[in-house]
Amino acid sequence: MTNRRNFIRAGAVAGGAVVAGIAAGAATAPPARAADPVTDRLSLLSWHAALANRRYEAAVVAVIGSSSTEGVGSAYGRGYVSVLADNLRHAFGVPGAPGGANFVAAWGRPERWPVLASGGRPAPPEDGWALKGYDLEGGSLTHSFTGTSVQVWYAGGSFQVTVDGQVSAVAGGTTWSSGPLPAGSHTIAVSGTGRINGFVTFDGDENRGIQVWNGGHGGRTTGSFASNVPAWAPRLATIRPHLVILQLGVNDWRTGVPGPTIKRNLKTVIRAVREHSDPSFVIYGSPRVGPGRAHGFSRLTDAWQQVADEDSEVSYFDLSARQLPPSGDNRLGLYCDDLIHMTDKGAAHTADALTGFLSPS
Repeated sequence: MTNRRNFIRAGAVAGGAVVAGIAAGAATAPPARAADPVTDRLSLLSWHAALANRRYEAAVVAVIGSSSTEGVGSAYGRGYVSVLADNLRHAFGVPGAPGGANFVAAWGRPERWPVLASGGRPAPPEDGWALKGYDLEGGSLTHSFTGTSVQVWYAGGSFQVTVDGQVSAVAGGTTWSSGPLPAGSHTIAVSGTGRINGFVTFDGDENRGIQVWNGGHGGRTTGSFASNVPAWAPRLATIRPHLVILQLGVNDWRTGVPGPTIKRNLKTVIRAVREHSDPSFVIYGSPRVGPGRAHGFSRLTDAWQQVADEDSEVSYFDLSARQLPPSGDNRLGLYCDDLIHMTDKGAAHTADALTGFLSPS
């Protein structure tokens, strides 16, 4: 693969600084500070081109990660992925396409998860997009949403889907679709027996605007995704992302996984994505987290940086350039008491910084 970085080192990216937020309804990048790392704009070209075309086709972001991506530490809708979606849709809005939640897993750990479950249990942890599922055993899953269409993603079973009182029987396949719905509030319920991965909701963004697909699952590692590619990657043929954000590695570091293994796993995930689409990639690098943890964190940051350095389509988003390690200083309250997961404030701070990083200006 041609390394685009060779063409831009002379300064063509001088305006690509990370910024902390958006202003006046548009994501804008102020002049770079001396301490700000330079963003390789051409490594984000696939994403920027899709963003430019958002009025005519959807610009699609997929986030693959662990608990911070899932939103642990915040109430549902306040994690960094949800706020990033809000930021991007505000900065690059398309009239008539406010955007739905896109993927909502059948279960999740953040407070006020918007799916009510009964008569079943979470499936084994390596199944489907986000490696999550819920095994219905004669029970039901109910989800209320605002939007213009809804899908159910599943992995077999025999069940009924009810949308606003209209019942459909499901047999075979892996996707059930409602077709167009009147814009507004709706309720979908799935009842019966089967493994349900989650709900896909759109609000005018089926074919335009910005989609943001959350593939986060607490406790997952780079190895979780690298060793279970057949479980999650096939859904990429439906999602078709123009940008993939990888927020993985902290759990590897905490459990002693060697840096070369982390690097190899990330490359396996990237290669699996490329079997289904040709997006830009961003490696999300966090500051050092966890109380009293310091030893060996450089092996993780080195792995993140090396993956980006060795692939012209990958950028490294270094959050530590914008946040202090919570294990050393959490006076601003960006992290929870466990010094691992982000508070609402910390998630919003991260989403604002990431919005600036992803901006074409």
